[in-house]
Amino acid sequence: MKIIKFVSILLLIALLLFFFFKNVNIGDVMKITSQVPVWYPLAFIAGLFLQFFLRSYRWGIILKPHKENIPITTLYKYTAIGFFLNILPGRVGEAARGILLARSQNFKKSLGLASVVLERLIDSLTLLVVFLLSLAMMKGNASPVLARMKQVALYLLPFIVLLFVLFYFMNSSRVFEYVARVIRFFSRVIPVRYREGVVEFTLNFLKGLKLELDVVDYVKLIVASLAVWLVVVPFYWILMKGFGIPLGLVEATIYFGIVAASAAIPTPGMAGSLDAGSKLALTQIFNVPAATAVAYTLLFHFSLILVTVVAGLWAVSLEGLSVKSLKKISEEKNEMS
Repeated sequence: MKIIKFVSILLLIALLLFFFFKNVNIGDVMKITSQVPVWYPLAFIAGLFLQFFLRSYRWGIILKPHKENIPITTLYKYTAIGFFLNILPGRVGEAARGILLARSQNFKKSLGLASVVLERLIDSLTLLVVFLLSLAMMKGNASPVLARMKQVALYLLPFIVLLFVLFYFMNSSRVFEYVARVIRFFSRVIPVRYREGVVEFTLNFLKGLKLELDVVDYVKLIVASLAVWLVVVPFYWILMKGFGIPLGLVEATIYFGIVAASAAIPTPGMAGSLDAGSKLALTQIFNVPAATAVAYTLLFHFSLILVTVVAGLWAVSLEGLSVKSLKKISEEKNEMS
C-alpha cells in the first residue's frame, strides 16, 4: 500500500512538473533569474520569517483556552518545525507540531491536534474571503479561469462556516453528551486495552474544536488571521517587481490565493503542485511570459524551502530534537493519550 502511494505521488509530481516546464527554455529562465537584483529575494525571505511570527502569534490565541501564556518563541519554534516536516514525504508537519507543542507545554496532545485543525480551517476561511474581496476590487479581467475559481470559492465559503457552526453546536452540553454516547458505542470494535484511550482522545479532540475566546481575543484572532495573508503578499509583490512582472497589489493577492490553494495538494515540499499553480496563474490569467513565470516561481519556491529548512533545523537544534525523532513523533498522530 505504501509503495502504491509513493508511486502515485511521484507520478503526480512528474505530471505537474512536466506542465510547469513545458514550452520553456531553461537558458532563458536562468538569464532572467540572473538579472534580478539580490535585494528583491532578500526582502522576500525576510517576509517569510515574518509570516512564521504571525502564524505563531495566532496559534497562541487559538490555544489560549487550553494553555495560556505560551512564549511566542516556543510557538515560533514549533511552527518552524511543522513547516520543516511538511517538506518531507507524508506532509506530517501539522500533526507533529501539535503533538510536540502539547508535549513540551504539558497539555493534552488531542488539544494540540485540534488547534492545528482549527488553524487550517481559519486559514481556509480567511483565504477565501480575501480572494473573493480581491476579485471584487479587480478591474478589466474576465478570465474564465478566475470565473471558475470564484464559483468554487463561493461554494466552499459557506461549507467552512458551517463547520465552525457544527463544532460549536456539537460542543453544547446536551449534544456533546449524545456525541459521547455514539463514540462509546462505536468504540466497541476497538480492543479493550486501547478503547478508553481512543474514546478519551476523541472526546478531547472534539472539545478542542470549539473556540472559546472573549471578544478581545476574537478580534485579535481575526486581525492576526488577516495579517498572516495580507502582510506576506506585499513581499511576493516586491519579488515580482524584481522580475518586471507588472501586477498590482490586488492582482498579487489573487495570484497568492491561487498559489496557496494549489500548494494544498499533498506533495513533498509542494513539489510540482505549487509550481504548476503559479505558472497557471501568471501565464493564463495575468499574461506573464512563460519563461518569466517559471523563473519567478523557481526563485520563490527555492526561497521557501531554504527558509523552511534553516528555521526548522534551528528550532530542532534549540529543542534538543533530531530529524529521526521527529519522524517517530509524527507517527503519534495515530496514538491516543
